Parts: sequence; structure tokens; C-alpha cells
Amino acid sequence: MRNPSIPSLNWLRVFEAAARHQSFAKAGKELNMSAAAVSQQVLALETHLGRPLFLRTANKVMLTPDANDFLPTVQVSLGTIESKAATLFGRQRVEHVTLLASQLMAMSWLPRVIADFEADNPSIRVSLIMEGSQRDVDVDLQIRFGEEPQLVSHPSWLMGLSHVVMGRREDVERISGLDDLLRFRLFDVASHAMGWTALLSHNFGPLKGISLKLDVVDTTPLALMMVSQGLGLAIGHLPVCGPLAASLGLEVCPMVSRTRGSGNYYLERVTGRPRKAAIVVLEQALQTAAQSAMRSGWQ
Repeated sequence: MRNPSIPSLNWLRVFEAAARHQSFAKAGKELNMSAAAVSQQVLALETHLGRPLFLRTANKVMLTPDANDFLPTVQVSLGTIESKAATLFGRQRVEHVTLLASQLMAMSWLPRVIADFEADNPSIRVSLIMEGSQRDVDVDLQIRFGEEPQLVSHPSWLMGLSHVVMGRREDVERISGLDDLLRFRLFDVASHAMGWTALLSHNFGPLKGISLKLDVVDTTPLALMMVSQGLGLAIGHLPVCGPLAASLGLEVCPMVSRTRGSGNYYLERVTGRPRKAAIVVLEQALQTAAQSAMRSGWQ
């Protein structure tokens, strides 16, 4: 009894190409083979199966009825094998970089930058982790924040920041003086050095006898979300919070000048981790994007 198993997968690939083109020469061109080599492999498959697959004439070849029935199964099987191989083993060609950043960076500025970076570098995948995350992962690169003056000359300095007042357009348009601003509920982030008292004092002088309606929250994203619902005003930090503020429909209040902050973001590689080329490429892309953001309207 004839063994039905196919000893060579390449025989099926050659058969499928020849059947699709109805030509041994065209199949050979697609597969980088001579027409004679295609004919030889088809003959080997026919011999194994014990039946002809093609009707050969001087100028062309045609499928036999049995081959015509066999072809769809071969095409589906080859397609399934190629698709599964790409799914399982194609991932191994992608280099992964894990990036750690603050909540504001991760929720505002970084997602668009990473999306553009991965579109330009399809062989690199960036995993973004927020500070304080409980995930137990090995980090390759960190975006750190500090207020030390020397950070502006840090070799991996990324960007500085400016403090602004942010609110909904309809609220910002109602503010023409300090008294108008003070009628609003003011969201303050507890951990920030530049709060409402410091910002307003810097712009308007000491706030003697003035009581601020402060509402302390944990993070800038939370403050901006509250403001987007018409609950008050918040201090934004540009350019890092620009994308989040824009997505929430918030605008900068022009009555309060942009006040340069003492904080700076910089890149820091994690010691003890291998120096991967993908990390260097990502660092360069982050610095280019940061320079663009500093020059833009959100600076």
C-alpha cells in the first residue's frame, strides 16, 4: 500500500506555485529555480502520489481533476504554516525596551512619542511603566525628575518645564484679573514645589490678606480631569502636560505668565542592564521629540 505522507514540504510549495501560474517557468522565476528544477520536483511529487498532477503540452501545463481538488488544501495548509510561523517566531526579531516614567509623563506626553517611534522603528517595542507600579519588571531606561540646578547640564537632559494656569476655554475667557481667578476653586498637587501660593506670589506679589480656595489632590492628571469638568482651575506643567490638557479641551490662562520651574526631566539608564542598541535609538528619539515640544506652543 502506498504511503500517503509527503516526504518534502518543498514539493508542495513548488506544486502550488506551478498550479497558480499554470507554468513551470513562471513558478521557477518566483521560487528562484529553473523551469527544469520545477518540473523535476513536480515529477517527484507525482511519483510519490502515484498520479499525474499536470497535463503537459508544448506551451503550457494544466491541472488534472485530482490536482484541481488537491490545490485548495495545499494552499490553505501552506498559508496556515506561514502565518503560524510569523506569529510564533516573528516576535523574536522584535527588540523590547522597558521605559519607566512618572504618571504625568506616561499619561500625557509619552504615548504619542512612543507611537511615532514604533512606527519609525517597527523592530523595537517599548513597554511603558509608570512610577509606583507594582509590576515586577526589569527596566532598561528611566525618565527621572529632579530640581537640582546642575540637571540642566546633565548629559541626558530631556526637558525643563514652565508652570501655567489651565482651565476650560469658557472659564479662562472670564478671567481678566486676579480677583476673577480667585473666584475659582484651585486644585493644588501636594507634592509639587510650585503650588498656587508660590505661582500667584511670583506673578502678583505677596498675597497679603488673600484667602485661596485650595483643594489638594494627589496628581496633576487628576487635577486636570477635575478642571475639565468645570470644577475649577489647575496648574499645568508644560510641555509635559500639553497633550493631556489638549485632549481634555483645556487652555492656558494668558493672564498668568508662564513661570519657569526649577524642575528638569532627564534620561537615566539602569545600571547592570545590557547596553542594547535599541535603548540608544529610543534615547535619541525622546530627546528629539522633547526639543520639538520645547519649541512648540506647549513650551
